[in-house]
Amino acid sequence: MTGGLVETTGTLNGAVRGRPRLECVDVTVRFGGLVAVDKANLAVPAGTIVGLVGPNGAGKSTLFGVLSGLIRPANGKVLLEGEDITGTTAQSRAASGIARTFQHTELFDSLTVRDHLVLAYRAKHEKSRVWTDLFTIGSLRPASKTERETVDELIEQLGLVPVRNRPALGLPLGTARMLELGRALATSPRVLLLDEPSSGLDPNETAQMEEVLRRVVDERGISALLVEHDVELVMRLSSAVYVLEFGKMIASGPPEQVRNDPAVRAAYLGEEVSSEATASVAAEASEFGGLTKAAPAGPVAPATTGGPLLTVENLSLHYGDALALNGISFTLAAGKALAVLGANGAGKSSLARAVSGLVPTSGGKILLGGEDVSGWPAHRVRKSALVHLPEGRGVFRGLTVIDNLKMAAAVVPGRKARKQAVDLALEIFPVFANRRRQSAGLLSGGEQQMLSLARALATAPKLVIADEMSLGLAPKMVDLVFDGLDRARQAGVTVIMIEQYVHRALAFADEALVMHRGEIAWAGPTSAAHGEVLRHYLGDATTAEA
Repeated sequence: MTGGLVETTGTLNGAVRGRPRLECVDVTVRFGGLVAVDKANLAVPAGTIVGLVGPNGAGKSTLFGVLSGLIRPANGKVLLEGEDITGTTAQSRAASGIARTFQHTELFDSLTVRDHLVLAYRAKHEKSRVWTDLFTIGSLRPASKTERETVDELIEQLGLVPVRNRPALGLPLGTARMLELGRALATSPRVLLLDEPSSGLDPNETAQMEEVLRRVVDERGISALLVEHDVELVMRLSSAVYVLEFGKMIASGPPEQVRNDPAVRAAYLGEEVSSEATASVAAEASEFGGLTKAAPAGPVAPATTGGPLLTVENLSLHYGDALALNGISFTLAAGKALAVLGANGAGKSSLARAVSGLVPTSGGKILLGGEDVSGWPAHRVRKSALVHLPEGRGVFRGLTVIDNLKMAAAVVPGRKARKQAVDLALEIFPVFANRRRQSAGLLSGGEQQMLSLARALATAPKLVIADEMSLGLAPKMVDLVFDGLDRARQAGVTVIMIEQYVHRALAFADEALVMHRGEIAWAGPTSAAHGEVLRHYLGDATTAEA
């Protein structure tokens, strides 16, 4: 692990200097028996942007909740310019100068951009009267001279002048995100907690957000903590970066030092990364010039001579104004496995939901067994022998193991075929052979995950989409889940795997897609994917350690 995480002098491995404005010291958070954050230390000096990154489930949101006052730690302290604020509420911290943005922006539809900022200003400076405004939305008290001057300066700084008198309803996502930032800045914060400010934004909007964040921190002397899955954006903006994995701080320091830390690479890929592999990544990065210059990814070539089981052509998906998937194309042959990889927010789960019919697509085609299933509802897609296992454990806790399997197999036509489907599921997961009558609710988390997969196999599927099957499981249970998936493949089931344990996914699958901001950044055989995944997760500047 990289050297000392926090020093009382405010020096972080030489990356940032000055007295820390915001600190957490030995913070531990427990949810029952789960240690979500374990003795975490972090310092945000005055006038700097500090990044906080880590894989899915690392504890970033939990630590963010501690800093903003929404979660009380079991141990440790939160300090604001040396003052212990651990026991204070979120409201008290806001009054003390800690403001935050949220990943999911919530605005008042009928309120103008200017009035949103006026209301935020009053929430800090006229707290006793702001409730009057809240209950009379649409007819705020006229802004005072001070309010007008403050808000107009902020509107200018954020580039919101053209829309300042527009209602929030119908604002483009990038503009709405900028307004969300403006509301936080209108409270005159000393510390700004930024929760995924670029999530869902296109490259131009992301560049604009980056420029604005850099400018407001510099001009206003604000300290900012940036939680963001776009690691490359974090590396560009931050003076120092902290990395969480399974609740522990595994590295901290200047961006380039952190980017090339073996522990960080292992956290994102799920295994140790050799210096030779890292050097190869650096060479490839130099040759191809990065994501923005990468050649368009071609389809994943079928590994069999027959036609593909699944074909996706130029697929796009929107959530409101947010573009979640753009131009996705690939094919997958029957009996093969595809690993879909990428950082959080890359579009992996959106792709799974689109293929399984859980969300309506904006364009493109989805062919299953040669039949166009585009626009079909999920229940109709499922009847085409596709099963989607989303994150979480899809079992009926009040039913026994065997009744869970029989209920799943009820969709299989014919009594004999239903029995064969249940028998196959038990054969693939022999751990349940002697536990048929046990209540599913009494199984461990890993066993419930295996039962969820067994239920999917009891429906006699041709294609299984497994979304983060290992999430929250101990390594031994992860082994058992992967063993079950491998036996399912041997039985002829085609698999699409979305998985945080990248090395396990690459060892299991035949082909891989690496996604970035809703697009395919790279596609090809898993044997060639290791370096590509490292580059697209952590950026092109990844190099071997000297």
